[in-house]
Amino acid sequence: MSGEPTPAQETTAEVAKPAEEATRPSKAAAKKPAKEVKEEKPFEQLITEEVIPAAIAAFQKRGVHDLQLRLEGKTLIGSFAGGQKQFSVLFAEGSLNGRKFFRCTTAGSPASTLESFMIDERRVDVPLFVFYLVQRLYAQQWY
Repeated sequence: MSGEPTPAQETTAEVAKPAEEATRPSKAAAKKPAKEVKEEKPFEQLITEEVIPAAIAAFQKRGVHDLQLRLEGKTLIGSFAGGQKQFSVLFAEGSLNGRKFFRCTTAGSPASTLESFMIDERRVDVPLFVFYLVQRLYAQQWY
């Protein structure tokens, strides 16, 4: 014999190797840290403590200094320009990630049609929501 393994020995070695690897934890699993679970604030607290201050700051950067925002139930209501420009965002499910609707009005006229808002976004955080709100009102050419 030449010292080379026979085909039967090669097959046995190949079968034993995957079985050993299966019992060892993979390198990717060993390096992957456990996900930190973020405790979400209740909807009302999230809107009043994070969304409203962030939105006011974003609008102030764009020259709107009299923005008034308040939460009534599941609706964020805003106005500026001496109350002449008003808008609202309805959170249908009481969640930043749920369905949202937008409407606006000027100078006391009836509100516009209720329209879907942020329909393509799956994970919405405060900065993204504020960005969309600023962009939506900019599209209205209100500032």
